[in-house]
Amino acid sequence: MDISRYMNRDAIKRHLNRETVERIRTDWRWRPFLKGAGVLVALQFVLFGLLIVGQAVPDKPIVDNLLSSIENNTYGPSGIPDRMGTQSDTFTECVVVGTGLGASPEESALSRAARMPRIDNCAGGKQDIQELAQGKVFEDNNYYKYWAGYTILTRPLLATVGLEGLRIVSGALMITALFAAILLVRSKTSTAVAVALFLPFVVGTNMLSTPSTSFSQSIAITFIFLSVILTVVGFTRSTYLGLLGAGVGAALFCYVDLLTTPSIPWAMSAFVLAAAVWFQDRNMKRTATWGVLAAVVWPAAFGLTWVFRWIFGAVFMGIGETIAMVQQNVGFRTGGSHSGVSDVFGAGVASNVVYWWEKIPTAPFVFFGCLIAAAIALALAGRRGGVQRLKVAGVLALPMLIPAFWYIVVSNHSQIHEFFVNRGVPVALAVLTAACWAAAVNGRSNRVEEALVEQPQVVSGSTSVGSLPRDGGSVVR
Repeated sequence: MDISRYMNRDAIKRHLNRETVERIRTDWRWRPFLKGAGVLVALQFVLFGLLIVGQAVPDKPIVDNLLSSIENNTYGPSGIPDRMGTQSDTFTECVVVGTGLGASPEESALSRAARMPRIDNCAGGKQDIQELAQGKVFEDNNYYKYWAGYTILTRPLLATVGLEGLRIVSGALMITALFAAILLVRSKTSTAVAVALFLPFVVGTNMLSTPSTSFSQSIAITFIFLSVILTVVGFTRSTYLGLLGAGVGAALFCYVDLLTTPSIPWAMSAFVLAAAVWFQDRNMKRTATWGVLAAVVWPAAFGLTWVFRWIFGAVFMGIGETIAMVQQNVGFRTGGSHSGVSDVFGAGVASNVVYWWEKIPTAPFVFFGCLIAAAIALALAGRRGGVQRLKVAGVLALPMLIPAFWYIVVSNHSQIHEFFVNRGVPVALAVLTAACWAAAVNGRSNRVEEALVEQPQVVSGSTSVGSLPRDGGSVVR
């Protein structure tokens, strides 16, 4: 019997089986990313639906409460001191309270959500509000270059508790999100890492002044922390979901933000996912891979969300008008001419570093405090794990470059608004310090291993000492 042909058949089957298995593995490897992209696309329609809900709130109670704020001198003016060393962003606050106002009562909530009406900022806002109270309608004041997703929060609160109540709520949300982010990051890393990541931002910026003078900034800061929260919550289930959490956080930040400081949640979320992976299995390759993925997915989700806002606007306002609006705004933000703005490469980085150092009273203490803390952490890391731990610190610290990258890409915007964009400077220091401590701190697996080394183990009636590698074990949960 000639069995060679049967042997060849078996070899072909084995080869085909290997190809099939490899193809299945490849498909499964990409499937979570495709599902994540689908979630982000579906989220855009949910966000637009929320805009419609916000526009369904009637204008009259909002206008009545804003009139009271004008009479009490709590509306505006632009540029008042924040009493913490810098200028407040009352200009944007006036823009935010006026977003959604001015349309005809007969216009549908859908149409209003698509084009997003808006009255003037602090300079002309008082008169506009007074005219709205008399029944005036403002035509063609469209503001759909941003999502204006904050209106789902601001319009109901302005109608019920007024501007002053809205400020209180924004501050409460910000503080709640801060503590939640600290506790969640601590749960996946360590106390030292969580404190190092958030403390420089709290004491090195005017964050705590924002509720009373610039509640729009408080809302943006709340969603900075929310991006970190979603990253950690997702990571609790799986690393892929941690990445998706960062992407959803980016989408939500784009939804409520007016291009203030996207680099901050971007840097924090990328660092947190990478640090969580490091504490999970002490694998530097996986740590670097997931850190890079987070650093790519976050801006991709942010950009996707912004593009969808323009798509929704184009459906109602026309493609030509929308393209012209986008070209004008993108061109101005990245390199448009403005008084006092330099077009020299790196001018945005230099201006924000100088502003932060000169205007924030606590800047020197934060700077030297971060350097000292980072140096101590590196010394501990070198002692506990040698060069390998120092490499880990370098990998985890890479997101600190994101704020500088942002300053360069949107140089014009970064220089004009340095009174709040400067917050990226202490965040870069925070990521550096937190990265050093993440490399220095022994994870849960290391602490268990050390306990095993110290305590004798009984094996088959004899006593032996457990010995496990410091940086190779799996985390004990």
